[in-house]
Amino acid sequence: MSSVLPVTTQIPGEISFHPISEDPSAAHHLIYFITGNPGLISYYNTFFQTLHELLSSSMSSTSNVFHIHGQSLAGFEDDTAKPFKPAPYSLEDQISLSLRTLQSLTILSDPRKSQPYTSIILIGHSVGSYILLELINRLRKSSSPLNIKAGILLFPTVTHIAQSPSGVKISTLFRIPDFPRRASFVARNVVSVLPRSWLRWLVGVVTGMPDEAAEVTTGFLRSRMGIWQALHMAKDEMEQITEDRWGEDIWGAEHEDVNHKYRVPKLVFYFGEKDHWVADHTRDALIAARGRGEEEMKSSKPIMLIDENGVDHGFCIRHSESIAEMVKVWIEEIMLE
Repeated sequence: MSSVLPVTTQIPGEISFHPISEDPSAAHHLIYFITGNPGLISYYNTFFQTLHELLSSSMSSTSNVFHIHGQSLAGFEDDTAKPFKPAPYSLEDQISLSLRTLQSLTILSDPRKSQPYTSIILIGHSVGSYILLELINRLRKSSSPLNIKAGILLFPTVTHIAQSPSGVKISTLFRIPDFPRRASFVARNVVSVLPRSWLRWLVGVVTGMPDEAAEVTTGFLRSRMGIWQALHMAKDEMEQITEDRWGEDIWGAEHEDVNHKYRVPKLVFYFGEKDHWVADHTRDALIAARGRGEEEMKSSKPIMLIDENGVDHGFCIRHSESIAEMVKVWIEEIMLE
């Protein structure tokens, strides 16, 4: 059987689970998670904990050991251990930093400490799904030795985000010169006059968030750069997440060439039924162009599903457990391939 080390808490803005296996022949797999915007990993505490428990109790947990790692996107955490950056990070910065972290991760537990993982499964939420596809694309182009086995894209914003209901609204605001910086300055001045307990109460009343999410949001609003970082990155998203920019090396072909040296990672997309950050028509167009049809069961093209359970775009606020249960099933199916 396998036992579990405590969650890594030494580094701000990270969540990590590193199980120990008593089986020296066990395969160690990394699940690398990329957040949405605002990019605070603490929003996903319940999702991580649930997924970890489900995978640890799986029948295959002795032969396949799953390590989980996720971290906040840059600029969202007040990390006193690092020099303060007086300007926000771009979407390109986030991709580069995520890639650098992914390439640096190795097994932390004995007896295979410091060795590379057998395979890697990427999970991205919202704009994290766009970053996920870019990571696969850049690793492929660099002939990286990392074995990216699959990607799971939750409520993905990978094309034409500006055409979504919320994208249309916020794009109008971005026509105001220097809107991200100006808006964050005003917002920070407003929240700074409120005691933290009052702001925490107000966040809960206005948003209806559960206690844990309201606490994370309160910290985000009071941070030095969080609001500016979120708005600056959102502006980048509106400008850059437009046309489908990936080819068959990412999307796969109708019938995979078994003689081709590059194995296309399996992709699973899970869209919201009514997602305010994804327009129905752009989602449906992507599914029609890139998704796997019922007659293409042997295809390497992505599986694309639409939620039928009323889960919001921000699933991590109220639906972490149900999404973790689905992700666990997908991971088990991926491991059988």
